[in-house]
Amino acid sequence: MSHTADYHDLLQRREALCHALANLGELRPGSLKSRYRQCGKPNCHCAQPGDPGHGPNWFLSRVVKGKMHTRAIPVEALARTREQLAECQRLRALTAELIDVSDRLCQAQLAGGMSSAPKKKR
Repeated sequence: MSHTADYHDLLQRREALCHALANLGELRPGSLKSRYRQCGKPNCHCAQPGDPGHGPNWFLSRVVKGKMHTRAIPVEALARTREQLAECQRLRALTAELIDVSDRLCQAQLAGGMSSAPKKKR
């Protein structure tokens, strides 16, 4: 494949990545964890050996400005929260690939003697 074809492929990939980024859904960073708990009543099933306890209760944790923040997630919001977390992971993957493609485009411009990049669409 020629240098021009490689460059053209990179431009197309950059365009596709920008399109994918523009069409992301709701984003939510963090980690989703389930927890079980014992209520403390001696006659409750949770007090029995080997019983996991009450739950699962779901919590979303993330670090904000160096501090861990945890929020309870209602069961009815669990599916939507998982979708939001997946979109955030998708954002990170798309961004990493966009940076790689952009770096390769810049390198191709230098190698091909191009003085400037194509104009950015606004």
